[in-house]
Formats: sequence, C-alpha cells, structure tokens
Amino acid sequence: MDFEGVGRSRKGTPQRSLLAALAAGTATCALALALTTAPAAAQDALAERLGGIGAGVPDDAQLFLEADTVVYDSDSQVVTANGGVRIDYGGSRLVARQVVYNQATRRLVANGSVELVQPDGNRIFADTVDITDDFREGFVRALRIETPENTRFAAADAVRENGSVTTFERGVYTACEACRENPERPPLWQVKARRIIWDQQEQVVRYYGAQFEMFGLPLAYLPYFQSPDPTVKRKSGFLAPDFRSGSDTGFGVRVPYFFAIADDKDLTVAGTYYSKQGFLADAEYRQAFENGGFSVTVAGISQRDPDAFAENGPFDIFGNSTNPGDTENRGMIGSTGRFALSDQWTFGWDVLAQSDQNFAATYDIESYDQAQRVSEVYLSGLGERSFFDLRAQAYQLQTENDYDQDIQPEILPLLDYQRIEDVAGGELEANLNLTNLRRDRAQDNRLCVESVFLSDKDNACDAPAGYTGLLYRDDAFRNLGLKGDYTRLSGDVEYRRTYETDFGLLLTPSGGLRGDVYRADMTGGGFDNYGYVGGVLQQVIPGSEFDVNESGTRGMATAALEARYPWLIQTATTSHVIEPIAQLLVRPDEMKAGDLPNEDAQSLVFSTANLFSKDKFSGYDRIEGGTRANLGVAYVGTFGTGYQVDAMFGQSYQLAGENPFAQRDLALTGYDSGLETDRSDYVASLAFTLPVGLTLGTGARFDEKTFEVRRTDTTAAFAYERLAVSATHSIIDAQPDLGSYRDRQQVQTDLSFRVTDNWTAFGGVSYDIENDALFQKRAGIGYADECFSLIVQYEETLDRYQLEPTETTLSFKIGLRTLVDNAGFDYDLDDDG
Repeated sequence: MDFEGVGRSRKGTPQRSLLAALAAGTATCALALALTTAPAAAQDALAERLGGIGAGVPDDAQLFLEADTVVYDSDSQVVTANGGVRIDYGGSRLVARQVVYNQATRRLVANGSVELVQPDGNRIFADTVDITDDFREGFVRALRIETPENTRFAAADAVRENGSVTTFERGVYTACEACRENPERPPLWQVKARRIIWDQQEQVVRYYGAQFEMFGLPLAYLPYFQSPDPTVKRKSGFLAPDFRSGSDTGFGVRVPYFFAIADDKDLTVAGTYYSKQGFLADAEYRQAFENGGFSVTVAGISQRDPDAFAENGPFDIFGNSTNPGDTENRGMIGSTGRFALSDQWTFGWDVLAQSDQNFAATYDIESYDQAQRVSEVYLSGLGERSFFDLRAQAYQLQTENDYDQDIQPEILPLLDYQRIEDVAGGELEANLNLTNLRRDRAQDNRLCVESVFLSDKDNACDAPAGYTGLLYRDDAFRNLGLKGDYTRLSGDVEYRRTYETDFGLLLTPSGGLRGDVYRADMTGGGFDNYGYVGGVLQQVIPGSEFDVNESGTRGMATAALEARYPWLIQTATTSHVIEPIAQLLVRPDEMKAGDLPNEDAQSLVFSTANLFSKDKFSGYDRIEGGTRANLGVAYVGTFGTGYQVDAMFGQSYQLAGENPFAQRDLALTGYDSGLETDRSDYVASLAFTLPVGLTLGTGARFDEKTFEVRRTDTTAAFAYERLAVSATHSIIDAQPDLGSYRDRQQVQTDLSFRVTDNWTAFGGVSYDIENDALFQKRAGIGYADECFSLIVQYEETLDRYQLEPTETTLSFKIGLRTLVDNAGFDYDLDDDG
C-alpha cells in the first residue's frame, strides 16, 4: 500500500514500543473507567489489573474520558466505551470510535479510526487494534506509524510479539512526506516489501522481498536487506558503496562496514577492488571524550600493475618516470585529534605518514587526499588580549612529481605569541616568533626566456645554434627555498597612543623595537639547465651552488607618527566621511638585507590593504627599513537606505636610507611590486554596496610615471532571491624578474540558481583572456528535500599554457535519509580513463 499523508518518524518510545504504548494508554484508560461503574468485586479485580497495567504512569496522573456511552457488563467482565471516544491519561491521547476491554480473555480492542498521540510525539494510526493486556503480543490492521524523526511505516496487517518485534505484512517504509495537494500520490521514494520486521530490541529493520521505488516506479529488487532502526543514530552494518575510477587504478568499488563499538567509539573497515591494481584495504577508528576526540586511519595495497603509473608519467627531461606510484607496496597511516584542555587552551594534531608522497591522493583516502596539506601537532591558547600558538609542521604536496615533495620544509618548532596591554592611556603590544626549519632539497627557480614569447632585443639569453626549447637567465635566479637548517628567534614591542585635538585631528605616535637571533646553514643553486642543441640533449647553462652559513643578530628601531583628519558632511539623506591620512616612519636601514634565507616573506602584493602597514613584508624573514612616508585619502559615503561607497587612494615614498623593496634577496621579494622605486606606484580601491544584493569592488595599482595599469583585481557579487552570482577579474602586468614574461588576465565566475525550493543549478568558469581559453569549468545540479538528496557535477581543468586537459571528473552523489548517505561515484574522464 502507498502512504497517504502520514507524519514524521524516526525515533521510538524510550522504554516501550509504539504498539505497547498504544495498548498501555488504551487499557489503562478503559480499566480506570471501569472502576467508576463496576460492582465492588469487579472494581477490586480491575484495580488489581490496573496496578500492573499502569506501570510507568505517574501515580498522580488524572484520567479524562469523553464518550457517548460507557457500559460495564459484570457477567462477561467487559467494559465498552462507544461513540467518539477520547481518553487522555499520563500524557497520551487515544481517539477511537470504540474501546473494549475483556477481563476474562485479557484482551483490549480499539476499533474505528484509531489514533494515539504519545508524549514523545509519536503518532499511531490504525483501523483496529487487538492486544493482550500484558501488551507483549498484539495484532493491528491497516496500521500507519509516524514519528518526530520523519519516518513512516504502513502495512495492511501488523503483528506484535514479545513486546519489541513488529511484523508488517505487505509493508511500506519511507522517510518522505506525502504530497499535501495530492496525498494519494506515491512519495519520492519508498521501499515496499512482502514483509518488514522491526526489531526494536536489536534496533534493526529487516526487509524481505523488497522493491525500491522512486516516484512510484520500481527501480530495484532485493530478496533481503536490512537497515538500522529509525531511532538509531549509530548502528553496525554495511554502509553505502562508493564507485571510483582513475586512469592508473582502473574502475573501483569500495564497500565499507561500520562497527558501532560503543556510544563513544566506532570503527569503519572497507575494501576497494580496483580493476587495474587489485584490492585496497582501509580502516578508520574514532573515539570521543568529554573534551575532544581522535581518529586513526590506515590503508594499504599491493599493486598489481605499478608500471601503469610509470607509463602515464610525468617524466623528467631524460624520459624517466618521476611518478612516485611506480612501486608495488603502498600504504599510509594518519591521525587527527583535538582536545580542549581548558576554556583557553587547545591541543591537537593532524598527521599523515605514507609510503610515498601521493598514495592518499591517488586512492582518495578520505580526509587525507588534499593536493596540499600540512601535517602538524599544535598547542594553542587564546586569552582576552593574548595569543599563544606552538606547532610542529611538515608540508606535504601530493603530486605525481617526486621533486615537488623533496623541496617541502619541515618546521619544528614554530612559535607565535602576542600580548596587548593598556598602558598609560595607550596600547603596548609585544610579539614573539620562533622558527626552526629544515629542507632536504633546494627549491631553485632560474627565470627562463622562451623565444616565442619575446623579441630578440628582449631576450636575456643568447640561444646556441640549433637550440630549441627554454634557456635560463644567469642574472635572475630565485631561491624560493634553500637546503639545510635555519633557526630564527624574533621579538618586537611597540607602544602607541592616539590623541585628538580640539579641531578633530587624530594623532597616533608610536615607537617600536625589534631584535632577531639567527643561525643559518643552508645551500642553494646547483640547478643544471639542459636543452636540445643540434638535436642532442646537453647541458646549456651549468648551475652553481652557494652557501649561507652564518649566525648572528640583527635589530630594528622604529619611530612613527600617523595623522588622520576625518571630515563629516551630512545632508537629510546622505552622509560623507572624507579622511586624509599621513604616516611617517623613521628607521635605520635593514640589516643583512638579502643575505639571509627568506622563507616566510615571499608574498608581496602592494595595495590599499597594506598601504599604511608599518612593515609590508608578509613575514619575519624580511624587515622594512629606511625612512618612509605613506599618504592617502579614504572616503565612505552613505546614500539613502542600504547604498554605500568605500574608496581609498594613496602612494608610498622612500624618503631616506636604502629602499628594502629594491634590495635583492634570495627570493627576489619586492621586485616588480610597485614599491621598488623611491616613489611607489599609486594604489586605489573602490567598493559599492547596493540594497538589491549587489556588491562591486575593485583594487588597482598604477604606474607612478605613466599611470598605466599594472594590476587590477575586480570582484562582483549579486544575490537576490533564487540567484547568486560572483565574478573576479584580474589583470597582472608581466613580471620578468619573477619569471612571468607575459601579461596575465583572467576572469573567474561562479553561479548558483535555485530553480525550485528543491532544485539548484550551479557552475563556474575560469577564462584565460591572454590565451583565449577556458582553463577551468564546472557545472552541476543538486536536489535536496526532507528525505532525498542528489548532486551531479562535471569539472574539467586545463593546463593554462598547453591547453590540454589535466583533470576531468564526473561525480554523482545520492542520499536517502535513514537508508543511504551520499552513495555515488567519482569518475575520472581523462584521456586514459
């Protein structure tokens, strides 16, 4: 039978089954009623019965009965309530056309549109209920059950035995609500079975002769399967299978089994068979505590065809495979944990150890398959105005090139501490950083010139006769990471206080001191460059190693003054704040500029966001020195309700001393940043906010001489009712000193449209304007309601310069609440897949 608008369900009564509660509520009410009408002897007998039947009902519970007639037959010992019977007792409400209790046969029968509403929210519907008065056995005809967790059972007939096992003949189960407009219409999905057995003691539902339907159409038949009791949040058993595919691994099917060991711990074991590589085993153990929890994951495989990885590359310039998967036995062990030691302190870890750098990503080990990840152990503390963070880190890059992982650093320890105190009307801020880093292989990047990119007069290298390919510049050599050990301890303290003059000028003088102690024993260079000359692969430019082997100290003192003068202009409907800002920083030159490793200050994008930063370098390894002035003006305008404009324009000036952004360091930080000249490029930003859900923002850098655009970043976002759209447009001038020989320009868009309350379409593209090509695109649809979810997504990523597919994936995920959670597949649609 199909469902007809029954209610929600998933959780049974905590101590008694639904049918038992039905019998308890009905029998107790009927017997209590009999006490008011029966002779004394019968009353005594019924009272004796009532003592056992009413177990679990409060002693002071009051019974309310409403019926057309109530009759007690002392000869047959039958109590009968007829006509619109309603009984409220112990938090339950029973409604029926007739309730009959037979003391001699010890059976209770409720007839005619029976409905029971229990204190826990369960609702039971039936045409007839026939139950013994000990409530362990019973028979129910045309039964429907709905519970607060929004699951439903229905059956033509149902039998209850042993107080906990209900058998539904010709049963139906679903977690979907019926259509309100057309309750006769089948739900989105349901399981029809010849027999459904609900064992509430074992907390399992068994289906015999089951047929799975969607929209009333049969899709699959299973002679037998089982699922957890709808009240169960955790239950041992098989989970939904997962389907996978890859060019190196082949097609795979993963079948997991879940062990609910206890309320605070569980274990999931799984086996995946890959058509090319054989059987992969993995397991995850999780345990929770009052203040946190941890997990441990292991996985391993003995690959049947490791040569498949070597065949698909990548290859070095000599044609040798660099794919780390070209081994027979591969595996990993990983663990995560997080514990709150107190309200302020947290201890945790996230670590991965594997046989090679790419195992977890290749075989999609959940939580460990990220292309870029950091294994770390940490201790963090957060006070009202203080912060402490201590970590040990190992950077991991899961790619198919073994060189990528060799150049990743290990950091032990990494310590950051900050504290701010109110002192003498101002703020005193102290910072401390300790970094100890080690790398096994240098990350060298000679800046290359390809003849098709540049004219002959721009070519920085003279190509040998017959040479085709890439050449490298001797004068531009970036060392993004050196080989060896590096330790640095840095501390700084700053005091600042803001004064307001009578005419509204805000003055903030400040003074700061910083000191470093360092030890470096590192090497770089040695990257020999090869090319084809006359058809023969040979060395074109030899590499040359260099050492950074020294220890010592360095320091910096800063005196600064910042002045702001906000002007407020108001009208009846608008307000405008115009704020000129001037900042002066007086410092000596940076010590050891460019002579020490630069590990944490390689990123530098000059914009209005850091125009007034006292140190524009992103980390501690570089220190901004010299005397500098930063000037700008900010504007905030509010128009009507919900309209706002934010803008800023400014420039930076090196007034005295060495310009730190023009000084060459090992990573060439500061080159082509717009700060390398004494008068910097101009920076500007503009943002609009509209009440219709539209926001627009742009930031730009303009050449300080010609006012040509050097870089722009523009974003737009619109969200209104069912539509959400965002777009980002970036233009970056060529930066030959940093290895970028062409202008870069790209647009990235994302769109989401809620077609209906349940259906959503989404997608996005990334467009390389210079190459006139889409280098990333994705599209998908999603569906979600109270009982079913579906996501289908297609994604393709291209090499931005060769414009060849590097990854193409089709993913499909489906969820059936209480039965299946996110089953589906990820299919690799690359050229070899």
